[in-house]
Formats: sequence, C-alpha cells, structure tokens
Amino acid sequence: MKKIKTIALVAPSGVLRNLDEINQKISILEKHFKIKKYYDENCANRYLSDTDENRARYFEQAFLDDEVDLVLSIRGGYGAIRIVDKIDYSLIKDKYYAGSSDATILLAALTSKTNVKTFHSLMITNGFVENLDRNIEIIENDIFNLNLKQIKLGSAEGFLWGGNLSSIVSMLSNDKYLPNEDTVLFLEDLAEPSYKIDKMLYEIYRCDKLKNKIKGIIFGDFYLEDSEIMPIIEDYSSKFNVPTWTTKDITHKLNNITLPFFKKIKL
Repeated sequence: MKKIKTIALVAPSGVLRNLDEINQKISILEKHFKIKKYYDENCANRYLSDTDENRARYFEQAFLDDEVDLVLSIRGGYGAIRIVDKIDYSLIKDKYYAGSSDATILLAALTSKTNVKTFHSLMITNGFVENLDRNIEIIENDIFNLNLKQIKLGSAEGFLWGGNLSSIVSMLSNDKYLPNEDTVLFLEDLAEPSYKIDKMLYEIYRCDKLKNKIKGIIFGDFYLEDSEIMPIIEDYSSKFNVPTWTTKDITHKLNNITLPFFKKIKL
C-alpha cells in the first residue's frame, strides 16, 4: 500500500468550532506530514463549515491534488448529505479517505462511485492525532482488528459497511449509495436516546435493498447503559436473523479503532 506523506484536511460537514484546539492538533500533524488545507476556517455558514457549493468544491480539489495521499475530515456534525449529490465523482482520484460520524455518507458514496480506499476513523477533533501511529498503520496496511463479543451465534462473510446509524438512515430515501454486495453491517451513534436508536434500526429493517444484503451486524458504542441498549440489540438480532456482535471499539471516543471500509471479512 502507498505510504502517506501528504495529508489534505477537509471540512465537508459541521462548522469548525474551537479553532485554536484544531490548529494545535494540525501543528502536531505537520511535524510528521505535509499538510494541505482544503477549507476556509472563516466561512462558517450557520451550523455548516461553508456553503454547500464551497464544501463540495473543496472536497473535489483535495482529491485532484496529485501530491495528496490521504484526505482526512476534520470533524463530523452535519452537512455531508447536502453535498453528496453535488460532488463530481469523475474528478475524484484514487487516494485514501478517512472519516466517521457524518462522514459515513461520504465513505459510502466514495466506495460506490470511485476506487478511493476508504476508512472509518477518528478525525482531527476526536482523536486521530492522539492515536496517530495506530491510525496511519491501519490505513497504510489495510488492517482489520476488533474485539468482538458474539450475541447471536453463527458466522458471517461480506464487505464491511456502515458507520453512524443516523447518517445511514439519512441515505435510505435514495438508495444509490447503498451496497449491492453481501455486507457485514457495523453501527454506532452518539448520545441518541434508546427509542431513537430503535426507530432508526427499524428504518433499516424496512429498507429491503439494505436489509437483504446484511449477513451479519456489529453493534458498536451507542453511549447508553447496557440495560438500555442490550434489549434493543437482542430484539434486532432476532428481527434481522443474522449473526450479531457487540464491541466498544467502534465509537466516537478515543479508543475507536480505524476500520477499512468495504473490506471483505469473515467472522
């Protein structure tokens, strides 16, 4: 795999808050890599980092830059769903892309429309720099490694696909970025109440195109007590009737493990 020397930072989602902290983390990255910025930190647009048009164009430009090896999202939040159909995927050159949370939408789109190698990972604002060596090693070597606890017995084989539950649900109304191949679905979310987790899982259950491709499910961290989340996991393990696992390694927290998105795995 290609070694990473130059990283392009993009902000395709939420407004960039705490700029001093972000820039401190970028300065640490600059000790190890050449950093190129494809965003304007002075162009906040309500709760978005910029206008839809500017965010889409910056995203394209990062991939057009021949010097760039890895394109990395600064943060999640909200906004990717507003630009995913505005990106000209014919301009996207093969590189690595890493992000999570709201960037789940971009991981799915890039996987569907391009040959970009994508990774579900921490970002600048929630731990990529703090776990820099581990994250870079996984990206460069395409490593899959999770601590899993099996809930519903069985084995599963398919392409690792998923991410933030609420972001996935936002894509269901237009299924062009959903996988056509057998899938091991992985899910996580941040601070949603249990009834909303239930509601969103049921939306996936109702979406035949996605449901019929799911051969196994990995439930990550939902920031809920076991007494709240485990009955939901057990319920949907039964509904989907596929092998299921839980893990604390897929999360918004610092212990999140970077995952090669759409890597074929067998559990």
